[in-house]
Amino acid sequence: MKKIAPLHTRTKIICTIGPSCDSLSALRDLIQSGMSLARLNFSHNTHAYHSSLISRIRQISKQEQMPVGIIQDLQGPKIRLGKLPEEGVFIHEHEEIILDAEQKIYDFKKPLVFPVSYKQLYKDVSKADQVFIDDGMIEAQVVDVKGKKIFLEVKNGGMLFSHKGFNFPKTHLSISSLTDKDKKDLRLGLQKGVDFIALSFVTSPKDILDLRRLIKKLVRPNFIQPKIIAKIEKHEAIEAFDQILDVTDAVMIARGDLGMEIPIEMVPIKQKQIIEKCRQAGKPVIVATQMLDSMIRSPRPTRAEVSDVANAVIDHTDAVMLSGETATGKYPLKATGMMARVIQETEASRFDNVCFSFDSCTKESIPPDISLCHLFQKISNEGQVDAILSATFLTSLSEYLNIFRPEIPLFIASDTQGSVAQLNLRWGVFSFLLKSTNISLFTKHALNELQKKGWVKKGMRLAVVISTQNQNNLDVQFLKVAN
Repeated sequence: MKKIAPLHTRTKIICTIGPSCDSLSALRDLIQSGMSLARLNFSHNTHAYHSSLISRIRQISKQEQMPVGIIQDLQGPKIRLGKLPEEGVFIHEHEEIILDAEQKIYDFKKPLVFPVSYKQLYKDVSKADQVFIDDGMIEAQVVDVKGKKIFLEVKNGGMLFSHKGFNFPKTHLSISSLTDKDKKDLRLGLQKGVDFIALSFVTSPKDILDLRRLIKKLVRPNFIQPKIIAKIEKHEAIEAFDQILDVTDAVMIARGDLGMEIPIEMVPIKQKQIIEKCRQAGKPVIVATQMLDSMIRSPRPTRAEVSDVANAVIDHTDAVMLSGETATGKYPLKATGMMARVIQETEASRFDNVCFSFDSCTKESIPPDISLCHLFQKISNEGQVDAILSATFLTSLSEYLNIFRPEIPLFIASDTQGSVAQLNLRWGVFSFLLKSTNISLFTKHALNELQKKGWVKKGMRLAVVISTQNQNNLDVQFLKVAN
């Protein structure tokens, strides 16, 4: 196994952890292959499983001296079929079927009646609404609603199995994005100190604000609150994206459900638009779903999948994510290594060198000293410095130093392990723990730590960014590593 050096990819890799890679040795291999963050999918497994898994990730992260951010991905209100026969049920084109939330079990009498998980669905759907089942494998249309029964005409038939999911691309569903299960799972995540909470099926800014209020209510005093990741996978989220971006900490483009909610041919352009808006706002963005999907079963990806990863890197997404490839696939380590190599090759190419316009950054959330970040892009591209060094306790600007995607590493120190893990999601940022917050000794202590890690070497030129006079002014010091 080839070990990926920690500074070789500015685009971060997120691995979903599951049965294929949840052992201590497998987690160590993933970190050494390039994993920066671990995603825990709370749609599956028990609290005991996730609790133990979080402990193992923390243990290996400490042993490897590499920060690994932990993302708790809440299941959300996915509408699913109920229990069906184990062998499945085949439905034919033009056949009429019925969805009934009151139905406990599948009724094989004609027309077929299927139980569905969402009790209020009959109130939300209307005649002519489009319905996708099992990630679009089956398509149907609402032809009538009688009482609590929803009558569908099948457009594309196929085999249905228990608990397959629904998508209603033109229907506004009144179901809350935070379910009772999510709230129970959230409590566990907060107790275990996860770094990020990914909220599924976001439709409006209110969903994010409701979650933030709940986190604030539940989190322990003097405890770092997890950052919120808004998963963009509903058509309503596309329509309200600017407002959602204003209140979230980060964004995940969940292309699986999104490709069911909007015309699939629109997904690539929406992905690029979302990445651009997130970068302009200084908020991390993740591209997710089916990036190397064939590697669930195959040791090699398709050419199209490799191009998909490369294009996300060229667009300067903060992170790319593996789902089933690592969680349940046959080749989790090979998938992670492949993604790291694609990122390396792409970032080394001229296609990665995009010069972003300072004028494009107009979001109110960005500090006024953002012009300094633009300066760093200029001097890094001209080869005047080899790295930038700062700390969260020195300037609030530290999280925005990557906004123009400078071609050099950004070494950001923090005095708390939680902040170190959260910074790890940001493009080009290599975070590390530094307990001393003495400003006058910061450079000395930080360089000692960086040299221990092997991140800097003799002769490297660094720009050190600190605040002066209670952060009213910024001071930039240029230095060369002496030994």
